[in-house]
Amino acid sequence: MPMALKSTSNNKSDNNKSDFATRLNEYSKDLLKFSQSQKSTYPPKNLEIWGNPCLNLINAIEWLADEASHHASIDTFAKKLYFKKDTTNLKKLKVTLSAYLISEQQKNPVDFRYDSFFASICEFDDDNHICLPPNLRILTWNYDTQLEKAFYGFCEDKELVLKKITYNRDQIRRINGCCGHEYPNANENYLSSIWDNKTYPEAWALAIDFYDKYMNPNCQDIPDISFAWEKETYTLSSIIKDLDKISVLIVIGYSFPYFNRNIDDKIFKNMGHLDKVYLQCPPETYDSVKSRLDRLLPPHGEIIKRTDVDLFCIPDDL
Repeated sequence: MPMALKSTSNNKSDNNKSDFATRLNEYSKDLLKFSQSQKSTYPPKNLEIWGNPCLNLINAIEWLADEASHHASIDTFAKKLYFKKDTTNLKKLKVTLSAYLISEQQKNPVDFRYDSFFASICEFDDDNHICLPPNLRILTWNYDTQLEKAFYGFCEDKELVLKKITYNRDQIRRINGCCGHEYPNANENYLSSIWDNKTYPEAWALAIDFYDKYMNPNCQDIPDISFAWEKETYTLSSIIKDLDKISVLIVIGYSFPYFNRNIDDKIFKNMGHLDKVYLQCPPETYDSVKSRLDRLLPPHGEIIKRTDVDLFCIPDDL
C-alpha cells in the first residue's frame, strides 16, 4: 500500500525565500496598479472591493514579503510567532498566505504533474464515479488545493471532489490543512472557486473578500492552514491511522526539515511493515535528504533513488 509524502510547496521557486518574497512583491504591485485603475474610473467600479479592503490585502502581502525575505521559510516565521504567542500576527500570516494562494491557484492552470498523476492512477468505483485506487494513501504537507483542482478536471463535479478528495480523510491526510477550506463553518465557496480558472481581476476579488472576512475584528474563525508543530498539543491519531499497513512509501519533494522531526518520527514509527521507499527529489539535494530519511527508516527498509522530477513517481511494481 503506497503513500506519498509531499513538500509544503509545489513550485520550485517557492522553496527559495528570496524568490517567494519577489513573487509576493510582484503580486502586490500588480494588484495596486489594477486597483488604482478601477478607482480612477467615473463612476468608480466596485469601490467597496478595490478601496480599503484591497489596500489592506496589499499591505498584508507586502508585510509577508518582507518577513519572507528575512526568514528561512514562511514556516520558520510562523513558528517564531507561535513561540512568542503572537496569535494576532500568526492569524494574519495564515489569512494572507491563504488569500495569496487562493487567487494564484484560481488564475493559473493546475500543476501538470497532478494532472498526469490522476490520469495514471484513477479508476471508477461501483457507482461509476472516478475515485482513487483503494490501496493508496496520500500524506501531504502542502496547504494548497492542487489535489482538488486536478481531480475536478476529470469530473467537473464539485460535490464529488469534496467527497473523493477534500473529505476523504481515510486516503488523504493533510498535515498542514488546506488554504481554501473554511474552518469551522465548512463553507466551501472559496475552496471550490479555485477549481475554475479565472482572470486576475476575478481571482484578486476572491482573495480580497477572503482577507476582508477573516481579518474583520468580529471574526473569530481562522482559515484551515495550520502547521504540523501546532498539532503537537493534541492527538495525531487521524494522521497516523492505519499506517501500520503501509509497505511501500513514495516520498515526493519532501526534505524532512528539522522542525518537522517530531511528526516525522511518529509517522515512521507507525509504519511497522515498511519495506521499500522511493525517494524522489532533485539530484543536487538527494544525498542530504537521504541522510535524514535514513534516520527514520527501519533496518530492513530499502531506499530507491529517483531524481527525475518532471512527473510524480509511480513505480512499475505497484
